[in-house]
Amino acid sequence: MDPNKNVLAPNKFINIFNQFIDIKLGIIGALFMGSVVFYINADHGPLLASIAAFKQGLYTFFIGGIILKILELIVTGINNKTLAYICSIVAATVITVGLVYLVHSMKGTPKPFESTIPTIILAPIGYIYVARMKRNNKTIPGFRKNRDKNLESA
Repeated sequence: MDPNKNVLAPNKFINIFNQFIDIKLGIIGALFMGSVVFYINADHGPLLASIAAFKQGLYTFFIGGIILKILELIVTGINNKTLAYICSIVAATVITVGLVYLVHSMKGTPKPFESTIPTIILAPIGYIYVARMKRNNKTIPGFRKNRDKNLESA
């Protein structure tokens, strides 16, 4: 019996994981949002600020990474460019806003809707940028070039 046959090699694990999560953008988002949350909570001491930053970073890595993968699959999977942009941006925005509102509602945030307003405004802007990059196969941090050569030229 080959001892390596049943072992999940790190590269194979990363390739499987990357099918469901945009790992690089998840990491970038986690570091950015974790830093923001650390700064917001810094006046409560480094330990509490670090815990809050870690929780935000973990959430952003997984949820943000999954949402960006969904956006990528939609924007590169629909041949009609306009429809691809609309569907991918609307889907990602609805998921993001819904989850943010849900988290704020469950955690007892005093003003859950008001706390969701920045996401309502900023998420679509970010998703427009990412969708354009994904659709046009441009290389920016976290993006694979030439993912699908069968797309219409943008």
